[in-house]
Amino acid sequence: MSSENDSLDAAQVASILARVAKRRPRIHCLTNTVAQNVTANMLLAFGAVPSMAGHPDEVAAVAAGAGAILINLGTISPEGERAIPKLVGVARERGIPLVLDPVFVELSPLRLGLAEAILRLPGVTVRGNATEMAALDAVMRRADDFLRVTTGKVDRIEGDGRSFSIGHGHELMTKVTGLGCASSALVAACRAVEPDAAVAAAAALTAYGIAGEVAAERAAGPGSFAMLLIDALAGLDEATLAKRMGRDPTASA
Repeated sequence: MSSENDSLDAAQVASILARVAKRRPRIHCLTNTVAQNVTANMLLAFGAVPSMAGHPDEVAAVAAGAGAILINLGTISPEGERAIPKLVGVARERGIPLVLDPVFVELSPLRLGLAEAILRLPGVTVRGNATEMAALDAVMRRADDFLRVTTGKVDRIEGDGRSFSIGHGHELMTKVTGLGCASSALVAACRAVEPDAAVAAAAALTAYGIAGEVAAERAAGPGSFAMLLIDALAGLDEATLAKRMGRDPTASA
């Protein structure tokens, strides 16, 4: 992994992955219907436990014991809109880390308003692509405390005076629906066991990107890639991380 100001080594990433596998944190995901299955499978391969209750009358009770909460705006519904304040409330009351994935926030005043409400909670991790993050710029300037995670060919993590740049991954990761959304859940899984939000995000995206590289070497196309990515994520070890992180993946980015 290469970074502008901060960096992790393979042992640090492996340590966080080992903590996820040992503690098996439950990640409560209010996520879009397109990404639910792939998100659940990626979390399981990572060693975490997914829960996805979305009914407004039970969501706070289910999320109360979670290690982290993910709110994904991808297919927001009236029930989801009512559930979001309850998830934000339980995160605030119990100190549960929260990750926001502002899918297509640039297209919808409703999504923009929901994102603004979520960002009133201090310490939120926001994971989106460059277009989504640009649409949130004005909202984030008014937020007191958050971590900005912009994913793309090179992932950028910025917040609290810290920055990481991560260039791992493969183009096939853009060819399977839901894989970006799943990355937000993996960030949440690492955040559940790592108090430093920037380090958690860097570890999650490094591991996910390297798993993508490993899977792509065996894949015949997007369909087989999706299956192999789950296998690669489940099989990641420190040796594989060290081998991949030993070179500069951003050099040709």
